[in-house]
Amino acid sequence: MTKRAQGRKKFGIKNFKIRFFRLTTQYLSYSKTEGGNPLCQIPVDQILAVERVEESSFKIKNMFQLVQPNRTLYIQAMNCVEEKEWLDLLTKVCQYNSHRLKQYHPGAYINSHWQCCKAGCEQAPGCSAVSNMECDLKIHIDSDREMERLYALLMDNMASLEKLHSACESAMHIDKNGEVSIGGVNLDPAISYKSLNSVIASIMQLHQEHKNHQRRLLRSLKYGSKQAPIGDDNYLLLASSIDKVDAGNSAGSDKSMQMARKTSSSPV
Repeated sequence: MTKRAQGRKKFGIKNFKIRFFRLTTQYLSYSKTEGGNPLCQIPVDQILAVERVEESSFKIKNMFQLVQPNRTLYIQAMNCVEEKEWLDLLTKVCQYNSHRLKQYHPGAYINSHWQCCKAGCEQAPGCSAVSNMECDLKIHIDSDREMERLYALLMDNMASLEKLHSACESAMHIDKNGEVSIGGVNLDPAISYKSLNSVIASIMQLHQEHKNHQRRLLRSLKYGSKQAPIGDDNYLLLASSIDKVDAGNSAGSDKSMQMARKTSSSPV
């Protein structure tokens, strides 16, 4: 988004610059680059009001303001959707601030007076009532998609878990009272080995359930449906997908059995 200089320097030029904003439950910060060091951090509990700015003030659309005890930060969103999203989020995180304002200036303070009420003092009380503080954010979480992400994350790190599992097993055979270093942290190899057994076994079970679910979905598809439309190669592709899942099920079952046997015979 684009923000107007806050005027922390007495003779500084109050121009507009593109900045990358980040909001947490504690601070609103912005930086020159995405993920860069913050140039400024505004404590959430120091936000007195979050309101739109009259377009006539800067002759710019999609402007909103963050009123702070000593200054006001003016921000321009890329579009009206982004503006509303930020207004809703900022209102939500600071709606319980005990010192929130009841009145604000919808115009900006330019050329030694407020554009809305023409008051000459920058500290003059607001001339308009703030918007309704209640903000009902509706957050939709796609549980299926989140589970897919979790499954992919576990499978992507399966090789690292198995490598760590082998390292713990080797450490136990060398010295039962020794330690194994993981990321610079020394851990008991026996406890780590037992924990990794449980984690890997659970992942393999999840993998098997995932493959079974894929197989059921593919077999329930009907040739000519939206998921498998009629075409020269569609039926062959569908059959190929089922064969791949069946092969994956077989490999997953073999690996699960190997892990189960290895777990049952693991040293105590």
